[in-house]
Amino acid sequence: MNKLTMIIMVVLLVVSCSQNRDEKIIISVMGDVPRSEIENDLIQEHIRLHNEKSNAEFMFHVGDIKDGKSPCEEEVYDRVAGYLKRLTIPVFIVPGDNEWNDCSCPDSAWVLWEKYFLSFENNWKLSIDVQRQNVRKENFAFMTKGVLLIGLNLVGGRVHDEDEWEVRNKQCAAWVEDQFSKNREYVRAAVLFLQANPDAKHKTFMESFLKSAKEFSKPIIFIHGDGHEWIYEEEWLLPNITRIQVDKGGIAPPLKIVINSDGERIINYNRNQF
Repeated sequence: MNKLTMIIMVVLLVVSCSQNRDEKIIISVMGDVPRSEIENDLIQEHIRLHNEKSNAEFMFHVGDIKDGKSPCEEEVYDRVAGYLKRLTIPVFIVPGDNEWNDCSCPDSAWVLWEKYFLSFENNWKLSIDVQRQNVRKENFAFMTKGVLLIGLNLVGGRVHDEDEWEVRNKQCAAWVEDQFSKNREYVRAAVLFLQANPDAKHKTFMESFLKSAKEFSKPIIFIHGDGHEWIYEEEWLLPNITRIQVDKGGIAPPLKIVINSDGERIINYNRNQF
């Protein structure tokens, strides 16, 4: 390959990336589902309708695949994984407290979560490069169309191990800081997915996150479950952060989010997309 050919290829690549970077992204988000026998039927119906009617590119499940009182049995993880595999688009999932740290034996529950949900998106053919944190493989990140999407293992519920909890808070904070730092010049926005509605138990993570978010300066959408009812709050804690708490899946279908191009309102959403 001669020098002129190489220059032309680089120019074409730069042009292609710059055009792709400003495209809209459409995603769906669900959480806190299924939590009952009735919701087992409901999530299957939502998946069927989503496959028929939604134009989302990815589905994100922000945790709690069961209620907090029933046993953490393998059948539950297997069954819900089977439901999610019916979606025609790649699915990313982060842990929830109900299927992990609130179980009677968190270590056994974690083994099941990893068996059925770690790198869950690999059940589909992907055209994106998904990165995983070395120390926490369940934490993921990828870029598409100029937007950085990050998944974190930050759950609510009880603190089953204080040392583990603090270490995980720090590791999640480090993952966000690293992703923001190395990708800032290449992206126009970032989206975080996690289960917990942050409280005092997440102080270590939140202090670091807010520092990183301020330095990142670009729009950040902070999406979580845990609280079950809809919350939408712009300029949450910092001017560049929009917080969304999704409706639990038992009362609403998956949330549709459109992350817009530069120069437009950063986000549009539809809580009843079908």
